[in-house]
Amino acid sequence: MSISKVLATTAASALLAASFSAAAATDTVYGSEFGTGSSYTTSILDTSVTFYAKTGEKRNQLKDAVFSYKPAQDGYQGVGVSPKRGSDVTVGEIDKHEWIIAKFDESLVISNLTLGLLFNGPEYGDNKEQASITVTYFDNSTSTFKLIATGNDTASWTGFGSVTNLSPAIQDLGGVWSLDNPFGDTAVKSFSLTSLKDKSDFTLYSVSAVPEPESYAMLALGLGLLGFANRRKSRKLYA
Repeated sequence: MSISKVLATTAASALLAASFSAAAATDTVYGSEFGTGSSYTTSILDTSVTFYAKTGEKRNQLKDAVFSYKPAQDGYQGVGVSPKRGSDVTVGEIDKHEWIIAKFDESLVISNLTLGLLFNGPEYGDNKEQASITVTYFDNSTSTFKLIATGNDTASWTGFGSVTNLSPAIQDLGGVWSLDNPFGDTAVKSFSLTSLKDKSDFTLYSVSAVPEPESYAMLALGLGLLGFANRRKSRKLYA
């Protein structure tokens, strides 16, 4: 076998392995890791993402806040927001006029969002609590979706994908909801979480992401081109 053929075969194998790796790749960041500052920067699949704690009535007039926590229920420790100064309605949760905003340096598809402490009442005097989630895609279009607890283990979700209960929304349990593929297969540049109602508060438990579908297509194209070049070289060798 010629050196060029060996190199082509090796490159094709590497691309194939990378393709399978990318297809299976996923990464998760947990709210319990955010600390108690105003922002937290980490990476998801080698893409930098910064989470910000904010307060304010209007999205374009927000002030810095801090991440805060309350004891976990049913083992699910999420993160909330508290103002830097003044009183807080519910320490360790995202209340009305409190925000967690995530900004990504490069395009990623959000494969899962998990939110906690979202109840349907009357356990804590809350009725059908709801989370408001606004996403900005990489084409700068925006959409706003709502997750509303409708029962002990049922909720309505106005976005894409599906919602699953991980812990029942009853006294002393977590009211934890998993949103799979919440924004569809379109890559995002940012999203924000807030509450639009009094007595509607919740926590961010985790965020998971996968590479955008175009990266799979590029790997497949590269693999196909290498395979084509390899076949041409083989024909020449035996012509």
